[in-house]
Amino acid sequence: MKKLLLVPLTAAAFVLAACSTEKPGTPSAAPSSPAQGGESSAPTTATGGADPASIDPCSLLGVADLASYGTFKAPVPQNDAGARGCEFTKEAETAADAVSLGVDIRDKQGIDSVSDGGNGKTTGKVNGRKAVLVPKPPSGCLMALEISASARADIVVVASDPEKSCGMAEKIADIVEPKLPKG
Repeated sequence: MKKLLLVPLTAAAFVLAACSTEKPGTPSAAPSSPAQGGESSAPTTATGGADPASIDPCSLLGVADLASYGTFKAPVPQNDAGARGCEFTKEAETAADAVSLGVDIRDKQGIDSVSDGGNGKTTGKVNGRKAVLVPKPPSGCLMALEISASARADIVVVASDPEKSCGMAEKIADIVEPKLPKG
C-alpha cells in the first residue's frame, strides 16, 4: 500500500508540477471512540459500491476521529461550490491554534479536475486509492481521493500554515478512505 509523501513546500513550487511522488507504507485509520460530551464518532464501515450521490460526508469523519488535534465542535453540513460537505471547527484559544476542516463529496468532479493553483500538486495513492495533495497557501491544503473517474472526496484543512494543514489532511485521508466506496 502506498501513501502520499509530503514534500517540503519550498521545493513544491519548483518540482511538484511535473512530478508524481509516492512513499511506500501502510496507512491505518485511527480507532474510533465516543467523543466527549456524548457525541459518537462516524461509522467505521465502508459504504461498499454505493453511488457517490448517496454518500453522507458527515458519515466519513467524526469529532472523536479528530481528538488528537484538540476539541472540535459538532460537524455542520454544508452545500457549497458544487460539493456536499461537512465542516469541523476546532475550539481554539489563539488564532495560531485554530483549525477548520471539511470533508466534501464532489459527485461530478474527478481528481483529474484538481488544479494546483500555482503551488504544485502531488499525485499518489492512499491505501491503494488514487489521490492528489495540493498546498493552498497561505494556510490551507486539499487532499482529493478518487471515488470514480468522475467523483471524488475532498479533505480541506486550514491551519496556521500549509505544511501543518497538509500533514493533517494526509492523516485524515487515512480515516476517510476506508469509508469510501470501492471503484
